[in-house]
Amino acid sequence: MIKIILFTLIIIGFGFSQTTLYGLDGWYHISTISTAGGVGAVPNPDSDKINPAGIAMLPKQIQFSLVKYPAGINAQSALFVKSLNNSNIGIALRHLSYGSFVSTNAEGIENGTYTASDTWVSAAWARNNQNINWGITGGMFLSSLEAYNAAAIVFSTGVIYDYVKNDIRIGISLSNFGLFLTRYTKQKEKLPTKIIFSASKGLAHLPLDLNIDIGFNPANKNIYWRFGGIIVLPYDLQFAFGVNSNNLTQRTEDGLTKSFLGSSGLGITYTHKKYSIGIGGYFYGTGGWIYGTGFNIKL
Repeated sequence: MIKIILFTLIIIGFGFSQTTLYGLDGWYHISTISTAGGVGAVPNPDSDKINPAGIAMLPKQIQFSLVKYPAGINAQSALFVKSLNNSNIGIALRHLSYGSFVSTNAEGIENGTYTASDTWVSAAWARNNQNINWGITGGMFLSSLEAYNAAAIVFSTGVIYDYVKNDIRIGISLSNFGLFLTRYTKQKEKLPTKIIFSASKGLAHLPLDLNIDIGFNPANKNIYWRFGGIIVLPYDLQFAFGVNSNNLTQRTEDGLTKSFLGSSGLGITYTHKKYSIGIGGYFYGTGGWIYGTGFNIKL
């Protein structure tokens, strides 16, 4: 029962992927939870898994992030980006821990503990050619639950067109496609592959960038969306916000305000010279918060 509850929480937070290896849709960085799912057309530390073309637009850097979920679930991530032969490469390590659980035998007697977790190691390559950015990510995803294990080789690829004159970026990506090496069961489960269309627009007379992502899952035919913005504030502050389509499926009868805030995120980042630190949170409408912090150094 504990396993079912935990996986239900993950599914709610990640947008009802309804496939397997839910950690592939996990939220590992505050930029993702702040914008209610991550922005495909704006370069960020999760670009390698949303749209790898964004890696081409990132400066050399290293970042760390910690995200906390209800029920003791937590996620950690680290990303290193550097230039190499007129391209950018990114190396990422992500880990999602579901915690430790008490194991019992057929008679209900405790006989030890076990853990459940996901680990994802990946490398991204991306290049810029005038206004066009493109990239690809490949990696190994390992999942464990008690004595059971699953493993997959996972890829993502994408393109972003940067229309500099009008401060518009448009992107398309294919996220989380690949093949299983081992499975939890003998069932032919599928990876949570998505086709994602992204766009962002900087407003001419306001320090505001508006962005939208629309995703389609070919396996279950589900369509989801997220909409948000990034505001540049005085004193080296940056505010991010977002809302996603779970808002429509998780409405409660607690009033208009709670219904509107359901499935929404916000966060703020402070930058000093080459260092930045941020905090963010996501409210998924059923009385729970996902929150986290991140630290970034430009090298």
